[in-house]
Amino acid sequence: MRRLVAALVLTGLAACTGSPPSGIRTVRLAIHQDPIAFLGVRAAQTLGYCADEGLAVETPEFVGGTKAIQALLGGSVDVASATMSDAVQLAIEGRDVRGFLLFYTRPTAALAIAPSMSGTIRSIRDLKGRTVGVTSPGSTSHQILNYLLLTNGVSPADVSTVSIGMAASSVAALEHGTVAAAVILGSAIPAFERRQSGGTLLVDLRTPEGARQVFGSDLFPGLGLVAEDRWLRANSDTARRLTRAITRGMQWIREHSAEQVREMIPEGARMTRESDLLAIRQMQQVLSSDGRIPETAVPLIEKFVAASNPKLASARLDLARIYTNEFTSSR
Repeated sequence: MRRLVAALVLTGLAACTGSPPSGIRTVRLAIHQDPIAFLGVRAAQTLGYCADEGLAVETPEFVGGTKAIQALLGGSVDVASATMSDAVQLAIEGRDVRGFLLFYTRPTAALAIAPSMSGTIRSIRDLKGRTVGVTSPGSTSHQILNYLLLTNGVSPADVSTVSIGMAASSVAALEHGTVAAAVILGSAIPAFERRQSGGTLLVDLRTPEGARQVFGSDLFPGLGLVAEDRWLRANSDTARRLTRAITRGMQWIREHSAEQVREMIPEGARMTRESDLLAIRQMQQVLSSDGRIPETAVPLIEKFVAASNPKLASARLDLARIYTNEFTSSR
């Protein structure tokens, strides 16, 4: 199996280089620098699902969702990985951006406490006056931090935030005491837990219990794909093909063992075997089964954004326009 997956990976990577053959549609998809979070996309590429749909999918990597969205709005990519809350924030600013594929049914995020502060910070209120890390200003991790603070009676102005990036850099910031706490994402969470003998996670949104504690629901749409509405209208067939290919990739991830899935990660991007396997198993638990954005979750997203963005109240948005399941409905 290892040799088979390795061969498929090499084949897929070769297919992603150079100019695509005539008749192949190229899609530029911005992802984040996380080796685990986008394995559904990688599987779609390397197992030939994109090729089956007549697509050549390029995946430039960016440090967090903010940079990926900037690339989308700047026109250097067609599609970006982002959250539905990002789509609402953009709509408030007058941007016609829509989510059209959901990767995760809950955020793969956690509020971790630096080892040096584990006996001092026991609640959200204890963050007052502290320095807390987020991936980048305005990112999903920053939005989560603001929501946690506000719903626990702490003003975001009472906390200093610094950018610590993703993956290894975010874990290092906690270990070195650069920050007292941090909202860490994806593969950084199991890496921190293993390196710190379980680590202290004050909030863990990956679990149903953690999501219910924060959002009042164990279903809260996490990371997915967004695109400008004009691109979706002009390239509806391409969007449908892309959605179909990635949904197949996500299905492959769900149906295979963590050991087999790990073979999809390039050698240089892997953590320790144990950290990778733990991260993959945790990711499989929150991976969407159909890629659809649930209508019932939209009010939760609205409440989440409203907590830290007062502009939402006066924006008079039609929240039905920030997402579409049109492309996941067609097989």
